[in-house]
Amino acid sequence: MTQVVNDVVGADTALLRTPIPAPRGIRSAARFAPADVPLPQLVASIPTIPSVSTVPVSPATLVRRPSSGLALALDVLISLALAATAVALGIASVTVAAVAAAGWPLLLVATGRYRRPALGQGRLVRPGLVLRTGGRAAVVALAVSPMLWTTHLIAFATLVAACAVASAVPAFVGVRRRGLRLVLAGRPRDVREALESMSPGTGHEVVAACLTRTSKESLGDLPTYVGFESSSSVAHHHGADALVVLPGAGLEPVEVRRLHWSLAGVGTELYLGTGLLDVEPQRTRVVSSGGLDVLHVTQPALDGPRRLVKDVVERSVALVALVVALPVLAALCLAIRRETPGPAIFRQQRIGRDGVPFTMLKLRSMGIEAEEEKSGLSNEGDGVLFKIRLDPRITPLGQKLRKFSLDELPQLWNVVRGDMSLVGPRPALPGEVARYDVDPRRRLVVKPGVTGLWQVSGRSDLTWAESVRLDLKYVDNWSLRLDLTILARTVQAVLGHRGAY
Repeated sequence: MTQVVNDVVGADTALLRTPIPAPRGIRSAARFAPADVPLPQLVASIPTIPSVSTVPVSPATLVRRPSSGLALALDVLISLALAATAVALGIASVTVAAVAAAGWPLLLVATGRYRRPALGQGRLVRPGLVLRTGGRAAVVALAVSPMLWTTHLIAFATLVAACAVASAVPAFVGVRRRGLRLVLAGRPRDVREALESMSPGTGHEVVAACLTRTSKESLGDLPTYVGFESSSSVAHHHGADALVVLPGAGLEPVEVRRLHWSLAGVGTELYLGTGLLDVEPQRTRVVSSGGLDVLHVTQPALDGPRRLVKDVVERSVALVALVVALPVLAALCLAIRRETPGPAIFRQQRIGRDGVPFTMLKLRSMGIEAEEEKSGLSNEGDGVLFKIRLDPRITPLGQKLRKFSLDELPQLWNVVRGDMSLVGPRPALPGEVARYDVDPRRRLVVKPGVTGLWQVSGRSDLTWAESVRLDLKYVDNWSLRLDLTILARTVQAVLGHRGAY
C-alpha cells in the first residue's frame, strides 16, 4: 500500500538526527557559527524544513551504497601480478615494473574509473574508459621513448597496455553491474507513467517518489512523500544515487538550483526530465545565449551523404546475399509448390517512402486463398495490425519458414530495387496507412526495412503503440551505428524465434 507522508516536523527533530554529509570542502557547519551564539539559539534560527517522514531516520536504517573499493583492489592485484610476471620473464626491470604497478591504478583514479555510474551509462562505457586510458598512456610512452633513447619506456608501454586489457576483461565477463537507485519527483500521473515505461533491462530501482500532491491512485509499495523541500533527505534516507525531476514538476529555476545544492550535500546526482520522447543524447546539447540556457535538439538525418552511403552499401550487400541465397530460395520454392498448389512467391502491395506503393515479395507461407479467408477470422492484434497467434491459414512448411524468418528472403530483391532498406520501419499495408494518425505517418519519411527495431524487440509480441514508438525512435535517431547494432541483434532475434508467428 502506498505510504503518503505529508507531516511537517521541525528542524530540531527527525531531520537533525539524520547525519547528512556536508558538501566537499566543508568540514563542519559548526565552524561557521559565531563563538558567542549558543547551539540551541543557532538551531532555532535555521528555517524550518519539512521532514520526509514521521519516523526518525537513524544511521542504522540508511541504505548504504556499494563501495568501488573492490574494483580498485582488483586493478591493484592485476597490475602487481603483471608487473611480477614481466620481471620474471625479463621483459621489464624491477623499477619499470614497480612504476607501472603503482601508476596504473592512479591513472584509473584520475580518469574516473571508480566514480559512481551515471544514469544512461551503458555497460561498455567502463571497459572502454579503461582501454582508452591504457592506450593513451602506452602511446605517450612510445612517443617519448625515441627522444630518450631508452627501452624502459617501451617496456612500460607494453606493461600498461597489458594492464588495460586485463582490467577491462572483468567488466565484460563479470557479474552484471548494479543499476542505480532512483527517487522520482513530479506529478502523480507523471511518476506513475515513468514507472510503467522504465525498462526492466536497465536494472535501475526506484526506491521512493516525491509528489507534488497527494494521489488517490496507488503506486504499490513504493514509499511516497509529498513536496520537494526535503527531497535530499529522502534521497539520503533511501540511499539513492540520483533524483530525477520529471517534466511538469513545476519547480522554479531558483528552486532547482537550491535542490542541486542540497543533493550535493548527500552525494546524490540531479537529473531533470526534458519532456522529449525517444531522443538519443547525441542529438542534444545545452547552449547558452543572451542569458538563456536551453537544450538544442538537432534535426534527424533523413537525407545527406550518410543516407547515400546507407543506400549504396545496403543495395550491394543485398545483391551479394541474394546471389548466395539463390540455391536455398530455389529449394524452398520447390518445397512450397509440392506442399500446396499456387505460386511460391507471394506478392503484396505495401507502402514505401513518402507514401509510394510498391510490390513486396515473400515466400508464400499460407494457402492461395488466404486473403479471402481473412474476413472470417477474428483479429487478436490491437490498433491497425491484424495478428493471430495460431493462424489456421498458415501451412506446416509456412510455420517453419516464419519461425526462422526464411519467408522474408525474397525481400532482398526489394532492397536491390530500392523499394526497401535492410534496416528500417515495418512495411505497412495500404489499409493500415489509411487508418494512420499523425504519429504513425512519420514512419513513411524513410524506406521500410527487412528488419528493424520492431523485429529485434519482439515483432508480433509488440502492441501497436510499442511498434509505432520503436519505428519513430529509429526514424528520428537514425545512424549507421544504429543500423549495425540492429543487424547484429537481428541474428539473435531470428535464432530466438521471439514473436515469430
